[in-house]
Amino acid sequence: MKQKEHYSEALAYLRDYCLHHGRAMHFSHGGIFEAEGAAARLFGYIESGSFHYLVRNYEGGESTVETVAAGDLVGCYPYCLDGDAASVTIRADKSCTVYVVDGADLNEHYRQSQAAERKATGRRRYVGNMGRDYMAYRLEQVKSRILARYKQKGGIEETVF
Repeated sequence: MKQKEHYSEALAYLRDYCLHHGRAMHFSHGGIFEAEGAAARLFGYIESGSFHYLVRNYEGGESTVETVAAGDLVGCYPYCLDGDAASVTIRADKSCTVYVVDGADLNEHYRQSQAAERKATGRRRYVGNMGRDYMAYRLEQVKSRILARYKQKGGIEETVF
């Protein structure tokens, strides 16, 4: 139960950050939020619509490994923080509105806020770190689904995360 509360607080923190600092972007059905192999740079809160996280499968096609919808976060995290290559393609499943922030700005916010929040609240555990932990947890879920999908199809391609 405590972990669920921890992630709820982290989700609220990241959602609020995107709503207050992000810009509204619209993606039509099939629009690309991030492309596998390209520099990941965006992170956002989905106000409406949904996205599929897609990976190339061993047959050369794409497989959906995660779907996120309104009220959730979207991004190739943590790669977007440093502009590293995206490990997945994120494509709009239907028309979407997302409050988008630049991953580098979010990373800078983490750095600047940590000391100030710790001093102001006396918390040993900074909420921004919980945001990082939450997204790392979500990334692990996606990675495990990717591996499970490859195993179901009869073989695992080399996948770099």
